Amino acid sequence: TLGKGEIVWELWQWDGRYIKGKKIKRSKTKETVVKHAKESINYKKIVKGDNKNEFFLEDSLGRPVGMIINREE
Repeated sequence: TLGKGEIVWELWQWDGRYIKGKKIKRSKTKETVVKHAKESINYKKIVKGDNKNEFFLEDSLGRPVGMIINREE
């Protein structure tokens, strides 16, 4: 369980309509969600978003298929 003030990393998968459509993993470390993304989402590269707390998972055509977000609880 995560406590108040802790940093949380979340992995979201595109649901056919929204990039932040389906949350599939939540962890205290970025490494854990990246590892889970490699196992569960078919993506080609990770691209940093405009916000320093978000990263987009893109397919081979550059379309976002998921995202990784970090936030403080």
